[in-house]
Amino acid sequence: MFASAPKLFRAARPLLIQAASTSGACATSAKASGIGAKLPAIQYHIVREPLPYPIGLKLQNDLIDFRLERKAKGGGKDDIILFLEHTPTYTTGRRDNSPNPDTLHPEERKVQNVGAEFFITKRGGQVTYHGPGQIVGYPILDLNAMENPTRCYVDWLQALLADYVRSKGCEGILAPHPDGHVGVFASPTEKVASIGIHLRHRITSHGFAMNITPEPLKWFDLVMACGLADVRAVSLHDLMTRGATNNGILPNVLPSVPEVAGEMVPLFAKVFGRGLEPLAQREGEIGEMWEIVHRAEEQARKENAEKGGWATKPDLSGR
Repeated sequence: MFASAPKLFRAARPLLIQAASTSGACATSAKASGIGAKLPAIQYHIVREPLPYPIGLKLQNDLIDFRLERKAKGGGKDDIILFLEHTPTYTTGRRDNSPNPDTLHPEERKVQNVGAEFFITKRGGQVTYHGPGQIVGYPILDLNAMENPTRCYVDWLQALLADYVRSKGCEGILAPHPDGHVGVFASPTEKVASIGIHLRHRITSHGFAMNITPEPLKWFDLVMACGLADVRAVSLHDLMTRGATNNGILPNVLPSVPEVAGEMVPLFAKVFGRGLEPLAQREGEIGEMWEIVHRAEEQARKENAEKGGWATKPDLSGR
């Protein structure tokens, strides 16, 4: 379970990190010409309770609806990034619908009654898994205000995640895959992080997911994640231990999911050239956003308690 991390991060000079795209458009936009410094600090929140997926989806939509309503009145300028874990859930993207809407999705058939839910979403991408042991990031950013092309936004998310994994002593990290697949890969056959976004009026939702502990891996093994038959999921802990073993020195401590969330916060400040500050209860629009997030956390806490928690591994007894 997450704990809050009330820290304020001021942006350094906008940082251009190695991205998948080599286009001049991305390189020029990354430097931003001081655009980020003219925008309000990005709010961030590390969610304290693992969210059932429908609550997380509604939370994103509620925040976007709130922003659009306020934008119509001259406000709605505050971006936010949510860091969280979900309870066990499989999702697939909007282009991956079942051929027959009256039948189960082909991948959903594989995971009936194993202890996880299954949802078709509006994000890009194919089937993936979310659950405890995996950090999920939902940046809700106005790309128009940031003057960021969508392709560059995806590239920078991908590069940020890849650089974070490399910072943990992991070598040979690929972002994107040699065949062009979006995400962060430890090798052509191992994936540690996925990206899938959605835009509404140029405001982003959904985002990224990275496996931190090995707990998600048994769930991933039940599906063909991201439509890649020859690629399996790995965790950051696996990669750190592998790298340390190769160097002859085992890591003293493997990071928890909330620790990873805290470490990612300043990376977002660098990449987008903006300050980040913790979402807090206060007057004005930021306080109203805090109320929306707080209600979702309370709902998740109540629902999780009513269900007696969640499965820590798939139930294969009925297969």
